[in-house]
Amino acid sequence: MKKFFVLLFLLAFCVSAQEAGNDSSVVKIEPKNLLLTIVSWPFVYIVQPAVEILIYPFIPPLIYISRENLIDKGGNLITFGENKQIMFYPLVNAKMGSSANIGFAYWHSEIFLDNDNIFFSPHLYINADWDATLRYKKKKIYEGPFYLGLNANLRADGDNSFRDTEGIIYYFADSTITLSTYGGFDFAKNWDLEFGVTFDFYRFDLPNIDYDIIEGEHVPKRGFYRNYEAYPLTLSLLHNSLDVPYAATRGRKFSISYSYVPVSRYDGTYGHNYHVVESRLVNYSLLGGRSYAMTVAESNANRERLKNLSFAEAIEILNPINIKEEILDRRVLITQIKARYMLEENEGKAPFTAMSRLGGNFPLRAYEDGYFTAPLVAGISAEYRWPIDRFADALIFNEYGIYGENFNELSTSKIRNSYGFGFRIRTPKLFITRFALAFHGLQGISLILTTRAEYE
Repeated sequence: MKKFFVLLFLLAFCVSAQEAGNDSSVVKIEPKNLLLTIVSWPFVYIVQPAVEILIYPFIPPLIYISRENLIDKGGNLITFGENKQIMFYPLVNAKMGSSANIGFAYWHSEIFLDNDNIFFSPHLYINADWDATLRYKKKKIYEGPFYLGLNANLRADGDNSFRDTEGIIYYFADSTITLSTYGGFDFAKNWDLEFGVTFDFYRFDLPNIDYDIIEGEHVPKRGFYRNYEAYPLTLSLLHNSLDVPYAATRGRKFSISYSYVPVSRYDGTYGHNYHVVESRLVNYSLLGGRSYAMTVAESNANRERLKNLSFAEAIEILNPINIKEEILDRRVLITQIKARYMLEENEGKAPFTAMSRLGGNFPLRAYEDGYFTAPLVAGISAEYRWPIDRFADALIFNEYGIYGENFNELSTSKIRNSYGFGFRIRTPKLFITRFALAFHGLQGISLILTTRAEYE
């Protein structure tokens, strides 16, 4: 199975090469492209039908949700205001351990001025920890291309953790407050230039749970169990040409940023300042000649087909004729390349919060967020989607990440892999939930149920 996922990257590169000489993002698979046909064959004829069979237990509730039009009804239930400018909805993130949480999101557009919006979302964790996020953005200032935003984050986390470059885990109590402001302008179609200032008030202490704490000379000097401040100054170049936010079939998201981060005194010393360069590119490609989104009629027909699906009929999905009609012309391939590099002004002096983290959505889904840490991390991810209903997609994904002290010390021994399959429920402009099983090798498996979108 894992070899099939490796082929997914070859498919991604073939598509990218094909798009290089064509401005259109609609790619048709033609027999003359022998390499692309060979590479895509295992996915089209084996992997994709196999995943549909694996997620078969989830098909009945998805059918019920779609048949009863619960997505539209739910959207009306959580939307308020004369102009539908208010949304209020619950959030659930089911994860292993104390990172599981519930919460809600409140979104309100034109709350104070035209073209502004506010977002507020608190989360309560399974161990009674909590955090909260508040964001405000005003666009089209004076009807021009300028925009301004304010963000605030507060954490009350009694058992936060950090895994250093040697794999040692440190637990600490985290009551950090982050305040940031940013402004920018649209200088070209889909392109923004942005500058931001952040105030991080880091407050770390010993955890309030009974973990083994390494004390004395073995406590690292990178700000563990200390209180300090950091003031990142960030300049960013941003691009977004997606056709829709959460069911995109074509377009790209690109960002590159540079941050200079002054850090206050701690451990009786100064000199903890550091620099960060970070970049990401996400590309969406529609494979085939038909629209990715299902019509209502097609969705109804597909539901009826799946509702009475027997095992023998499930096997019939492998029929090449059915494959051609329902799969070849309706698929989306998403590829992501992401990297972050931290360079400290004085070797060994930057705080642990400056480290780059690899895991979770960056981009190894089979690992916890920040499972691997180092000054330099990079990753590549590919996700192959196809619709199984009007508001539901099935998907498979494969991801690789690497970490190290710097470019010279990167090695194959620091490469990690994550792969899996699942499904997602969304409308074009509202992400609802996703479920996935993610694997790394034969040792690790992660169950993901979250209201957080991929590649965000």
